[in-house]
Formats: sequence, structure tokens, C-alpha cells
Amino acid sequence: MSENSAQQMIVTMLAEGNPVWYVAAMVNMRSHDVYVIGKAAGYPDRTKLRRTVWARKQAQHLAA
Repeated sequence: MSENSAQQMIVTMLAEGNPVWYVAAMVNMRSHDVYVIGKAAGYPDRTKLRRTVWARKQAQHLAA
């Protein structure tokens, strides 16, 4: 799994409401690393995270 797809999965899981510790266990990373990735995407504000996920999906859709 590439770093970018791992980051996308982390942001998506956080946007779905999963706690940082759970996401860290699922992707086999430290909680702090997951938090930093989430923070860059708007965590702990789940609305910002959802917008980030939505914008990424729209960009992929338009590029196809």
C-alpha cells in the first residue's frame, strides 16, 4: 500500500467516526502518526474530514 492510499484510508476512517487508536491498530501505525495525518486533513472536526474525503472523490471522478 502506498503512503498516499494509506493516508486516504486513515482520513476516511476518521471521517467515519472511528477513534484514532482504532484506526492506528487497523493500519498498524502509531496513534500519534495517525493523529498527525488526520490533523492535516481537519481532524478532530469530522465535517472538515468529510469534506476532504468528498473533494478527493470528486477530483478522482473528474479525472476519470
